Amino acid sequence: MARRNVVIFGASGCGKSSIVNMLSDGYVADTAEDAEGRTFQSRNFNVNVLGQPMTLWDTVGFDEGEAGTVPNIDAIVQLYALIRQLSDGVSLLMFVMRAPRIRDSVPRNWKLFREIVCQSKVPTVIVITGLELVANRNRWWWDNQERFQDDGIFPAGHACITATRGRQLAGGAGHLFDQAYRQSTRDVRELIRSTALHRPWQVPAAEWFKNTFIAVLARRIFGMNIAGGALKKLVSDCNMSKSDAMELAKRMRDAGV
Repeated sequence: MARRNVVIFGASGCGKSSIVNMLSDGYVADTAEDAEGRTFQSRNFNVNVLGQPMTLWDTVGFDEGEAGTVPNIDAIVQLYALIRQLSDGVSLLMFVMRAPRIRDSVPRNWKLFREIVCQSKVPTVIVITGLELVANRNRWWWDNQERFQDDGIFPAGHACITATRGRQLAGGAGHLFDQAYRQSTRDVRELIRSTALHRPWQVPAAEWFKNTFIAVLARRIFGMNIAGGALKKLVSDCNMSKSDAMELAKRMRDAGV
C-alpha cells in the first residue's frame, strides 16, 4: 500500500509538531526549534495510521502578530513549494489552531491553502489544540462552529484535543493528561483515516500559473483580459493588500515550482 501525504499547517506554536509526536508514539519532532517555537523548514515523518501508511509533513509555521497580520511570505512560499513538489500528491490538509481564541487570521490561512493553493480539491480538516483543561473537548467545536461557518470554513472533519501529556505525576505514575491524550490520539488517527484521499491530488504544473497567479496578475495588474480569480481571492477573501498579493505571486513564480 502506497504512503499518502498529510500536510499539517498553521501558525507558529499551535501544536503541529506535538501532533506528529502523538501519531508517532514517541518524540520524533522537536516541538520548539527556537525560543518562539518556530519550525524553520518542512520535515516529513513516516507513520502508520490504523493500518494505513502515511507521511506527515510538519511545515513551517506562520509568524503572526496579535493583530492577525498577513502570514510570513517565506512560510507561504515554502508550503506552496512543498505541495507542488510532492510527486505522489496530497491526500489531506490538516489545519491546526490553538484554542480558545479564534484569530482573525484563521479564515485567511484556511482559504489561502484550501481554496487557492489546492483549489478545493484536497479534504481539509481542523484540529483544535490547547483544550487540556476543558472537561468536554468536543463541545468546544459545537459552541464555536457557527463562527467558522460565518467565515466560510466548512472542514471535512474536526478534532478537539490535548496534544500534551502534561506534567509527570508524583511517583512516576504517568502524566496529568494521559487519559485525555490517549483519547485525543485515537480521535486524530480516526480523523485522518476517515478523510484522507485514497487517490492523492497533485497540483498540475503547467496549469497552475495559467489558471491562477500569473494569469490573474496579467489581467488585474497589467490590464490583460485573461481568466482567473486567485488575486481577487487573495485581496478579498484572504484580506491581503494588492502589494502583498503581487509579492506573494512573484515569489511563487520565482520559486520555479
